Amino acid sequence: MKKLKKLDLSWNRFDGMLPTCLSNLKSLRELDLSFNQFTGSVSSSLISNLTSLEYIHLGYNHFTGLFSSLWFLDLSSNNFSGEVPAQLTVGCTNLYYVDLSYNSFTGSLPSFSHLGFVKHLHLQGNAFTGSIPKHVLNPEFLLTLDLGDNNISGKIPHSIGQFSELRVLSLRGNNFIGQIPNSLCQLSKMSILDLSNNRFSGPIPHCFNNMTFGKRGANEFYAFFQDLIFFFQRHYEYAVLQGPEPSSSMRGRNEDPYLQYDPQDEVGFITKSRYSIYKGDILNFMSGLDLSSNDLTGRIPYELGQLNSIHALNLWHNRLIGSIPKDFSKLHQLESLDLSYNSLSGEIPSQLTNLNFLAVFIVAHNNFSGRIPDMKAQFGTFDGSSYDGNPFLCGSMIERKCETVVDQPPTMLYDESEGKWYDIDPVVFSASFVASYITILLVFVALLYINPYWRRRWFYLIEECIYSCYYAASDMHYKLFALLYK
Repeated sequence: MKKLKKLDLSWNRFDGMLPTCLSNLKSLRELDLSFNQFTGSVSSSLISNLTSLEYIHLGYNHFTGLFSSLWFLDLSSNNFSGEVPAQLTVGCTNLYYVDLSYNSFTGSLPSFSHLGFVKHLHLQGNAFTGSIPKHVLNPEFLLTLDLGDNNISGKIPHSIGQFSELRVLSLRGNNFIGQIPNSLCQLSKMSILDLSNNRFSGPIPHCFNNMTFGKRGANEFYAFFQDLIFFFQRHYEYAVLQGPEPSSSMRGRNEDPYLQYDPQDEVGFITKSRYSIYKGDILNFMSGLDLSSNDLTGRIPYELGQLNSIHALNLWHNRLIGSIPKDFSKLHQLESLDLSYNSLSGEIPSQLTNLNFLAVFIVAHNNFSGRIPDMKAQFGTFDGSSYDGNPFLCGSMIERKCETVVDQPPTMLYDESEGKWYDIDPVVFSASFVASYITILLVFVALLYINPYWRRRWFYLIEECIYSCYYAASDMHYKLFALLYK
């Protein structure tokens, strides 16, 4: 099998150490051993003879050693520990994907500045400490940077604004301090920004509207079509093809991996109150901003209402004050909005009912007052838990009636010259009564069809009446039976 070009043993139950005979596969281009139970070390000598190797995936095993450099490096979800060796990626001039996530690496963040074409860097789920180096990477091509769930501290360096192509930045679950720098606003192509569970303080920058968060211009649509071309190039081997094999320009390190997201690239983000994983091409359509669980203060910038392509906005567990900007009604693509556990006040803007895609809306534990917006469109699907901890809110949803002043209707003076009040044509009266009855019935049916909350309440009422009649009839039958046979 010396001419073997692709070896895929993923998703099995293989265990033990890797056989040394793998080094004899000199024509091998792709090696995938992921999702097994291999153990032991992966020495550089083991695959040093694989001179044609372009792709290797060893994730989700139990390896403990090192291996030589490639253009795709995935060591995620293993038992690696200690500091990342400096020689791990030495000489990897074509390496563009690095995933060391969910191991036990410690020490300072490794520097990958010698890698000129890295596009995706995943270091989340380790125990890295210290601050972010000023020159951790070459900023020219970086698209995804995930440093979440570590012990990184300090401030976000202002040099972060140099990563002009960055679309995903996740720093969640660390110990960052200080204010969120305005240099982040220079990342105009940002789609997913996760700064949650840190110790950021101060106000939310007003310049966040400089970031696209999913909004595509003409150049972005061009890049999207390039994405489609790249996607089909990466998956052409699953089609039935005839003729000679395409040139290497469509494969390996010579294919163009610098367009958008890699099919293996995945990013975790909290949306609709749950943590979800977005992988591959779906990342081109996901956008979100998560600033939750920090110590942010001040008002919510109205500029956030200009992010009209964003899908998720999480600001919960901060110390924000003021009211909800009315411009939030312009977030027409918004699916999840969580503002809970702040000190927000004022009324909930009724214009938010225009957000037709809003699936999760939580404003619990604030100081809102006034009437809850009408239960129409998506707001008819939210239950009372969305408004908990706001003692000055009122509305049928939370069973706290709003006090209203009803004007006394004016007294109608009867003029005898106009005839008697009961002098009405019976045919006209009957027709008006029937028309009014049908109109009310149709309006009632339409309300039940449009508003799911009242539809459920109506069905519950019918069900309760049926059960009441059933038990009443059963009780009467039992008493009658006992009376007859007593």
